This record gives sequence, C-alpha cells and structure tokens, in this order.
Amino acid sequence: MALSAIILLISTGAVSATTSSHQFHYIYSCYESNDVRVDVVVDDVVIAYADFNKGEMVMAVPKLPQSVKEWKKRAYEIAKTSIAHCHSSLFTAKGADPGSPMRQEAPDSFVYTRYGGEEDVFNTLYCLANHFYPATINFTWAKNGVEVTEGVFNLRYQHNADGTFHRISTLTFTPQEGDVYSCKVEHQALQQPLTKTWGKEEI
Repeated sequence: MALSAIILLISTGAVSATTSSHQFHYIYSCYESNDVRVDVVVDDVVIAYADFNKGEMVMAVPKLPQSVKEWKKRAYEIAKTSIAHCHSSLFTAKGADPGSPMRQEAPDSFVYTRYGGEEDVFNTLYCLANHFYPATINFTWAKNGVEVTEGVFNLRYQHNADGTFHRISTLTFTPQEGDVYSCKVEHQALQQPLTKTWGKEEI
C-alpha cells in the first residue's frame, strides 16, 4: 500500500567545540498510515532516529561524543511529542484541499561498482536512488534476470537539502564473463519501476 507523507522541519543553529558551525534539526515524517518517523539530522546527515517500538533513540553514527550519547533520552522525549502534532498537521494539510494529491517526487538512479569490474575479483555493486519523496522505496537485485537476495544490504535513507531523500542498496558479487546484474527501483511516484543494469561490457 502506498504511503503519503508531509514533512515538518524544525531547525536551530548550533556551534561545535571548534570554530565551525553546524546545522542541527529534527525531521518529522508523518504518514497517512498513522506511522511517524523522527530523525535527528546534523549537516544533512542522520545521526539518530526514534524507535517507538524500543522506546529509545537509535544512534546511526557509531562514534559520537559522550555528551551527545547522554542527550539520547531527552531527544526521545521530544520525538514522542511529535506524534500527535504530526497527525494534527497532516489532517490540517489534507483538509485545506481534500482533492489535492500529496507531494511526490520520482527518483533517478544509477548503478556503479566499488572496485571497477575485473573478472573473478570479489566486488560490490551500488544502486543509488536519489531525489525521491516520500521516503518509502524498494530495491530488487537480479542476476541474469533471476532475483537475488544473498549479499544484498539496504542502507538507511538520507535527507537531501531540498527535502527529498536518497538511499543506497548494495550487492556483493564476483564478476563473471557474460553475467548481467540489474537493480530495480520501485517508488509510488514512478509510473513503472526504474531498472539499471551492469553487465559484461563493464568487465
């Protein structure tokens, strides 16, 4: 089932211990399914997100100052207050023009390798989907037309400065002559799936 969302941004400037400044804000994603997603973003990088099932903030960046880690509990309390606000804002936005569709942006995508394409050398394929909205997106990898799931890993989505998202899916593999790999991207703003291939011509 397709999900539509409205994103609310609350931003405040912050200064680090050094002389450089950083942009810090919460991003609230409010879905018609009643789901709410809350991310803490610093300089367009998600450093933490609220897990409402576990009742805590989950750190998305492994190495952070102790002061930031101690801030997790307070951040989660702030995130919880967003649930009612998100539902209210989404209801208001839809009520302003009940017949108008929610914002949708179709992704663009491309496939590339980590180490070129030398035959018989273990490698990683990357499938980047960019500039899409809302955040829900699906990746499907195939080898010679047959879907593969082993070696697939989907990274968490990231925010773009324009309010859209980007996300990467990876596939570990060993190139062999004649093999063709493909990455299919599905998103509610696409009229049909977007498929990019990588094949023997790259080896």
